[in-house]
Amino acid sequence: MVEALSQLGYVNPSPVQLRVIPKALRGESLVCQSETGSGKTHAYLVPIIDRLDPNKGIQAIAIAPSRELARQVYEFARALLAYFPSLKVRLFTSEADKSDNEEGLEVAPQLVIGTPGRLEDILVKGYASSLKDVKTVVLDEADMLLEFGYFDSIDRLCSILPSPHQTMVFSATIEEPLKPHIEKAIGSKFSYDGEDELTATTVRHHFVDIRHAGKEEALLRFLNLKRPYLCLVFASTKEAVKKAYDFLKAHNVDCLLFSGDLTDRERKRALREIKQGETPVIVCSDLLARGIDLPDVTDVISLDLPSDLDYYYHRAGRSGRFGKEGDSYIFYDKGESEKAEELYAKGLKANFLALRKDGLWDDPVGFAPKKKLSGKKKPFGTDELREIKIAKAKTRVKKVKPGYKRKRKMAIERVKGKYRRKAKNIAISKSKKAKQ
Repeated sequence: MVEALSQLGYVNPSPVQLRVIPKALRGESLVCQSETGSGKTHAYLVPIIDRLDPNKGIQAIAIAPSRELARQVYEFARALLAYFPSLKVRLFTSEADKSDNEEGLEVAPQLVIGTPGRLEDILVKGYASSLKDVKTVVLDEADMLLEFGYFDSIDRLCSILPSPHQTMVFSATIEEPLKPHIEKAIGSKFSYDGEDELTATTVRHHFVDIRHAGKEEALLRFLNLKRPYLCLVFASTKEAVKKAYDFLKAHNVDCLLFSGDLTDRERKRALREIKQGETPVIVCSDLLARGIDLPDVTDVISLDLPSDLDYYYHRAGRSGRFGKEGDSYIFYDKGESEKAEELYAKGLKANFLALRKDGLWDDPVGFAPKKKLSGKKKPFGTDELREIKIAKAKTRVKKVKPGYKRKRKMAIERVKGKYRRKAKNIAISKSKKAKQ
């Protein structure tokens, strides 16, 4: 196994792998909450494959909430199993006909990966007797399994498995509604590994005031200014995703569409094209926000925020994976900034930007009201005027030398910058007090 991992380029385990793999190798049941992109998939695949017996049938079942996630886990497993020729893995999802999936059981695999509905259809209803050797079950992206209503199928599958068996639950978030299902799968006492961060610390978060430009127009302007290497553009509804995609296409932007409206074949083809990395902009629904491994995403844009604000962190977590840096931009307008302000109030550490025709500019006041000034420039305060005079005096020279004007200008700008920052902090402080 160590040699296989080395050949595949996995040399140094991630923190979640360091915590989980030893317990999993001992056959312990566990719950793991960890940021997206932290290496959870290999945290369970490595110990599972290491413990498989080539002389037995199905010994481990990994359950994922979507076809795309299940296929990704399957591809990771296949890469590892290339070094274990006596072991087999099968994928059971609606990508293939049910009869094709059943044919995969003619030669018993040791590891089965799939979606809950298809696994129930095949294993529970047709091949229950083949599950006598199962010793490990994995629930991947468990909060998403709950959201999609899959736990009834999971319960029916787990009820016919040998007892006791090892259960490993992995999720980016673990909220109260999920906990009873975890207790049912594992028991009231279970080993828990968690992290405080909901998304990678290498992701920088930005609130972007689009200044009444309209979301599609603002998106086009942003892309033309930023020229991202690989950017995911999220919207909360399929209609909004399609609208943004059509707008970009009409303006000759090289982009792809990914949403639940696509057929199985279209989704598979789109995901393959996305992973090839030849298209710089992907316009997508939250279907692409969970678990899909796209290691080179540099920028994430949220045209709006999801109703469940925790889902924002899944979006942002598509960038900054495996230690790389990334940026997440949240578009908002002064007329509809409630969700953005709520996310900020919950503790999101972000800076504020304003999108103008000539670029992205720092926004000194953020959500605070922007007061329009008269045509006259705002007069300097007494302290600021005094410091500007001191800066001029310090940079005055008796004999004119090259660059003296530039030095004076820089000294004055440093003073002005100091007072601009001071004004920004006062405005933000006032805004927070007003909300309280």
